[in-house]
Amino acid sequence: MKLSRTIAAAAALALLTGATAFHQPLSVHAQDQELVSVIDRISFGMVGFTSGQAIRLSVVNGLPPGPTLPPGPIRVVMAFRDMNGQLLRNLKSGEVVRRVVNLARGEAAFLDLDYDELPPGPSRLQVRGVVTAELPPGPIRALPPSPIVPSLEVIDSDTGRTQFVISNPGVIRGFNPQPDPPRETDGPIR
Repeated sequence: MKLSRTIAAAAALALLTGATAFHQPLSVHAQDQELVSVIDRISFGMVGFTSGQAIRLSVVNGLPPGPTLPPGPIRVVMAFRDMNGQLLRNLKSGEVVRRVVNLARGEAAFLDLDYDELPPGPSRLQVRGVVTAELPPGPIRALPPSPIVPSLEVIDSDTGRTQFVISNPGVIRGFNPQPDPPRETDGPIR
């Protein structure tokens, strides 16, 4: 009985291995065959807001002119995610709160999220703004540093006043502001 189980297990393993060895991977083609270069994906930290407040996610294309970049605008996708990473939806339309824009050099755009236009939930909601930037199709000789300058602000919906702003993308992207360590020298440092 034990031997027949072992033989059956070995036969199943051999059959599975053989099927895997001769399996051809499926070929999948997207509709758009252009190569898109994502040059930046910025995710702000969690920000809390409540009834009577809105969050504005803003971006500026600060791309300097240069011969290594293709001409044309940068495609920017702005959205908001909750604590579980889910995209937020508008209460009235049920659509995802997001905006897709093409920003030429020096142009800016924003996306607002009003707490009172979201489905009922906790009295204080934690969200984060997410920005993705893509270069236009074309030859790229060198991937540039990120040209996107984002900011996130919480606004009082009644007065329109900004309550606070987060606008340090260097820190958000993981920039380490520590000074360089002293260089090794042959003698004592004076």
